[in-house]
Amino acid sequence: MKVHVYAGPTLSCADILNIVPSAIIQPPVAHGDLLRVRTQPGDVVVLIDGLFHQVASVRHKEILQVLADGVRVVGCSSMGALRAAELCPYGMIGNGSVFEMYRHGVIDADDEVAVMHGEAPEYRRMSDSLVVFRYAVAGALEAGEIDRRCAETIIGHAAAMPYTERSWGAVEALCGGDPASREAFARLRAFVAAHPERADVKATDALDTLTRLAELTSGELPPLEHWAPQSGKWHNGHLSDWRSRFRGALVDGVHVGDTDVLRYQQLYGEDFPDRWKRFVVAQIEATAPAGTGAPAWLGVAQAWGLTARSVTPEQRAYWLLDDEFENLAPEDRLLTLLVRSFVHLAPDLLLAAAQPELLADESVRRAVAESFVINDHLATWGTEERGVAFIKQDVLLRHLSETWNVPEHDERRLRAAARDRGFGSAESAARAARPFFLRHWLRASDPVLPLASLA
Repeated sequence: MKVHVYAGPTLSCADILNIVPSAIIQPPVAHGDLLRVRTQPGDVVVLIDGLFHQVASVRHKEILQVLADGVRVVGCSSMGALRAAELCPYGMIGNGSVFEMYRHGVIDADDEVAVMHGEAPEYRRMSDSLVVFRYAVAGALEAGEIDRRCAETIIGHAAAMPYTERSWGAVEALCGGDPASREAFARLRAFVAAHPERADVKATDALDTLTRLAELTSGELPPLEHWAPQSGKWHNGHLSDWRSRFRGALVDGVHVGDTDVLRYQQLYGEDFPDRWKRFVVAQIEATAPAGTGAPAWLGVAQAWGLTARSVTPEQRAYWLLDDEFENLAPEDRLLTLLVRSFVHLAPDLLLAAAQPELLADESVRRAVAESFVINDHLATWGTEERGVAFIKQDVLLRHLSETWNVPEHDERRLRAAARDRGFGSAESAARAARPFFLRHWLRASDPVLPLASLA
């Protein structure tokens, strides 16, 4: 069993390792991180801190996917407490005062736990979270150190501040204009000094969670009240896309997602049109009822009301080239039309499962990594216009024409070639080729260029 702890700035690495010496310490969790780390059934993930402003925050379905994989997910203190309060009916385990405050509706905003902090590895905290003030003030109020009016005034000042500016000193300054508030704030500071467990509820919750981790994760998982992982009904196209995009491997320190590898194969694999045809046929035939004659795809098409005779001249002109209509047999024309019109919201996971050798090609994964290194390197040369975002679409379309051996300016044939590879249009294929263009351009100008040295 491995324990992954996503933290910073609530706890330091030393604090975590002092309690869980075997912990694998991860940075604050963000969108994709849980899918990128290949956890195994029986592992434990502890979410303490997470990013939400500068990048997308961890999504709920990412956590559901990890839970469905047999991993126990525990949340506390900050982003972990928020997600645990939202997902505790589905198996996520919450712990601590912040979790309970979210769970019972005492607080409901992510601003409550937000702080500004520095970069890794220290994640130096530069502001204080609102929930820290709430917890400290509640303790002082309960102990009779301050009255309710002063408590509301202090919390009001703290809540009115942007989370990036909220601090004990800033709140104290706002209380300074009113003698009663100033005296109450001084008593609050004295109370916190005498009761350090009230000083930082987020840290207190995190320490308690790690200390009680074995207890919290023992026994059966909480009942899954509203979902059944094995049914897959909670899946959607976004989750499938994220699983393919974030899962991958490191190549010389560069993360290459499975989606990137598949997209490269889709663009440059000489045999990919045949692979795509086999994939589409398999997807269509999977819907065929038992007893459907061979070929099964034809029986499914007929059940849909689609036959060689039912194709209108307009449809034929849109999906088929003139020479294909003249030279292909009727069934082959129909199959070509089906392949080019096939749409799936998230085909990558299915394609990788059906043809795992696409992801096993290490030379392709290295080519993708080299592409990313080159893009980052050349973007620093002179002006921003050198970045891949500024490559014109007609340049990318010309690149595809050359790669696929399609006559330049033959838009219909280029569109057909793109559709034979699973793209909806030549333009969408050009967008997919953008990250890889510079590498191919450099290779064409100097085939022996040591690309890895550009790093």
